[in-house]
Parts: sequence; C-alpha cells; structure tokens
Amino acid sequence: MHLAIEATKLLGERRGIGRYVRNLLRQFVQQRPGMRFTMYVSRLDDAAPLIELLASWHEMIPARTSIALIDTLPETDADVVWYPWNLITKAARRPMVVSTLDLAPMLQLDDQWWRVLKRLKYRRRYQRTAATATAMLTISEFSKREIVERLQVDPSRVSVTLLAADDLPLDDLSLAETRPPLPAHAATPSGPFFLTVGGQEGRKNLRTLYEAMALLHAHGMTVPLVQCGPGMSPATRALYGAAPWLTHVGYVTDEQLVALYRRATALVFPSRYEGFGLPVLEAMRVGGAVICADASSLPEVAGDAALRFAWNDAAALAAQLMRLLHEPGLRDTLVARGQAQAARFSWAKTAADTLACFDRAAAHGVSRAV
Repeated sequence: MHLAIEATKLLGERRGIGRYVRNLLRQFVQQRPGMRFTMYVSRLDDAAPLIELLASWHEMIPARTSIALIDTLPETDADVVWYPWNLITKAARRPMVVSTLDLAPMLQLDDQWWRVLKRLKYRRRYQRTAATATAMLTISEFSKREIVERLQVDPSRVSVTLLAADDLPLDDLSLAETRPPLPAHAATPSGPFFLTVGGQEGRKNLRTLYEAMALLHAHGMTVPLVQCGPGMSPATRALYGAAPWLTHVGYVTDEQLVALYRRATALVFPSRYEGFGLPVLEAMRVGGAVICADASSLPEVAGDAALRFAWNDAAALAAQLMRLLHEPGLRDTLVARGQAQAARFSWAKTAADTLACFDRAAAHGVSRAV
C-alpha cells in the first residue's frame, strides 16, 4: 500500500496527535513490510528535519518515505490519503480517511461566548470533512456517537481505533523512584501530592479541581497539586501564588512524567470532554492511581480502575481525594486494577484496526473507479 499523509503539523506537534501518528507509523512499518509513505508538508525546507524526526521513531520509516508539497496532494497517486489532524484540508481525488479524534473545537465547552464565530467556522469544516471523507477514524465509542449524531454520519463510515500507552519508557521503573521527577526550577514534594496533566482550555475543567483543592485546604489539608503541561490559563494565573497548594511546572520529559505518575498520590483528570483521555491510561500503565471525571469517554478508558466523580461536583471530587489520603490500601488496589486495565490496550491493535480501515477505503476507491 502507498499511503499519503497530510503531515503539515507533524514537526510542530510532537505530543497529542503527534504521538498518535508516531506510534501508528512505528507499527505500520512492522505490520506491513511493503508499505510506503508520501508525507505532504508546507515547505520543502521541512523535508530534512522531518526525515530526521522519522528516523528517531523507527529506522525503517525514512527509507519508505518521500516528501512532497501540500499543494500537490490533490494529484497524489497514493492508494489512500490519511488526514490525522481532525479535518480534511487539501482534498484529494483518491480515497480519503480522516482521523477525527473529537469535536471539541466546534462545541461550546467554556464560557467564552465571543468565540461563537470561530466555533461556527469549525462546525462547517467538520461538516465538509464528514461529507467528503471516504471513511472516518475516531478513538472511542463516545467520539463515534458524537460524530454520528452531531455530523449526521452513517455509523458504518466511522471506525473506532482505541489508543494505547505501551510506548512509555518502562525499561527500569525503579529509576522512577530515585530520579527527581520535576524540572530543576521546581521542588519535588516530599510527601503526598496530586498530579494533573494536559492543557488548560475550558473543557479540561480545572475550575472544579481547584475548588476541590481549596476545600481540602479549608479542612487543614494542604496537599500539593503539581500541574504539567502548556502555559497557564487566566484562571490559573490569577490563582498562582495565592494558593499555597498549586505548583505549575510546564512541560516535562516522558521519563519525568513516568516518575510523576508513579510517585503522585493520584493523577487527577477532571476533564468534562475528551475524545479518549490518554493521560488516564498512561498513569495506569506505569503504576499510578487515577481519579477522573465520570464524563465523555473517560469511563470507557478507565473502567473500574479509577475513582470517579461528576465533572461539576467539587465536593464529590474532594471526597475522592480524601479517600486516597485516608483509606489504607486503596491506592494499591487502584494501581493493580489500573495496570490490568491498561494491558487491554496496545498500539499494535490500534495500528491493525487503522490499516483495516485503510484497506476498506482503498477497495472502495477501486470499486468506484471500475
């Protein structure tokens, strides 16, 4: 199979969807020895750094990869064109498969009503994508329901390919107990602490987490909350310095993240809307405990291996935090359940399901040509 890939964001987005693409490409070259790729980029100056990046993922990928300009994508002769970034940008005349991981950009998931025009623009782009794509991939049954109901897509055109966390470094987990997990500018808590990971847009629901942490503090329990991810939101910035329990450390390496997952009392993932919620599975995979919202895809990912709460109930979240601090053995129980839950997911299975979708799309293209 010759696979064309819309790769204009691949150099700049190493996490999130970038991690998804990385793990699938690693598996593709192993599962399909004859598969080759054409990566479509915005500038040919990106070719050399992109090849270098691909080589760091798997030594076999560069030898199978050609680079071309995105403006030539409509004329590709590939068997299938893959759009990993939620939307179809440059439509092609070949079968098109789009990975639509969630519909967050088109939904009102925050209080910023003034973004109504931006959301409307995204809604139209999602609708065009759904109407144009040969097939759609998504990453949870929740997201499939969202696509089917909100975009009026035939369910048979949407395939669910669950994510995984078996790419995190586990060669020597004992090192996670001894290495400083935080960057040099931040002091690692010496006792119990909670961890939160990811962006800070409204759907991440940090407001409920902050309210729950304030409730703990009001009860005399100043347990640190360590926050990893991109820059602070206005709400976080306003709180920072005034809340003695909040530490924001920005981005961390994968090795530091593994150490944080293992050493934290729990990862707290309060998001109200997720296509999948990969940090939940990552924490479980490496031996961490998880508390997450009972919302969107998160019950599907966490199963019975996490403590859950209604996404808008700070008191319920505070009660779950206190349970982990006060109930002997609860954390160990969650860790054991979490590792069993995470073992049900693998990137090899994600890739196999994705390739099956590509095969169906390619066959559809042949039948249309006939």
